[in-house]
Amino acid sequence: MPTTNIATPRSEWRQFRVARIVAESAVIKSFYLEPADGAAPPSHRAGQHLPIRLAQPGGQPPLLRTYTLSVAPSAPQLRISVRKLGVGSSHLHDAVAIGDIIDCREPAGDFIIDTAPEHPVVMIAAGVGITPILAMISHLADEGERTGAMRPIIFFYAARTMAERGFDAELARLAERSKGRLTIIRLLQETEAAVIGRDYEEQGILSAGVLERYLGFQRYDFYLCGPPGFMQAVYDALTSHGVADRRIFAEAFGPASLVRQIESRAADATAAASAVPVDVVFNAAGDRGTWAPGAGSLLEFAEASGLTPEFGCREGACGACKTPLVAGAVAYFRPTSAAHGADEVLICSAVPAATTDGSINKLVLAIG
Repeated sequence: MPTTNIATPRSEWRQFRVARIVAESAVIKSFYLEPADGAAPPSHRAGQHLPIRLAQPGGQPPLLRTYTLSVAPSAPQLRISVRKLGVGSSHLHDAVAIGDIIDCREPAGDFIIDTAPEHPVVMIAAGVGITPILAMISHLADEGERTGAMRPIIFFYAARTMAERGFDAELARLAERSKGRLTIIRLLQETEAAVIGRDYEEQGILSAGVLERYLGFQRYDFYLCGPPGFMQAVYDALTSHGVADRRIFAEAFGPASLVRQIESRAADATAAASAVPVDVVFNAAGDRGTWAPGAGSLLEFAEASGLTPEFGCREGACGACKTPLVAGAVAYFRPTSAAHGADEVLICSAVPAATTDGSINKLVLAIG
């Protein structure tokens, strides 16, 4: 197939300058980013993430990561807030300084807030999982000031210690702006030197009992973000108390995705994995290879072929690896929760599909 027929990537890499670095807690730093060319920053929706590319010394391949934007769309600069945990975050914490350049792509992601409904929203976060929630709360406060009708928020914020918990002052300002429409319940596992009522409202982990103490018999939407174990425990507590899955919106980080009480996407279950080798064209540049059973996911196959596609959770939950599907068919070998269209593929969880009519499945992607 001519390369001119391959779809263009979602966006091009663009240089951003680190304008400011703020230590939010003992383990979280915020990085404020502004376009190096002086033009306007890209627009985003509250809750979306930012794909970034970090240059490495000694000719090493760049690090590709995605971090949630922790500011509302109205903010003059982009901001990512990163917990030091792993190679990419350690590089940001230890090696990146004010004035450094970071390559970024357009913000993306489907974990976003709806400002229109009048019924309350319950937001639940643990640790650095506050980042999309913070952007959402800020956005709802902005909309409340603009329209005079802020959607009510009940926010459960869990942390291990006060030293690790970030954004206390920012949350206090948001509570003041909300004029009673934002209720914050802070949970600490370790409360040494902390004062109940001043520094926290509940001790221990977030349980069904804690939720029951603060939530009445109203209609709520639930937005969750945190480590996989925390997310699953909260999700299971909510569904066991009758909360419908469609009312629970979640973004997990880490090596596992949320196991929901619904069937896998019908579209994901319609195809079987190919049992024979399949030619794969990766992009418009003509990079290609022959995938064979046992070669792993399309993401792993692309990486083994020398490419560096975007990815996040590697479990089909975040959508960071979503790639245009130009031709051919794929099969999913695990349930996925990230939204994607019929002409898009979550390459972390997909392989070339088998054909049912005896034809050869040639796969063409548009990896940026």
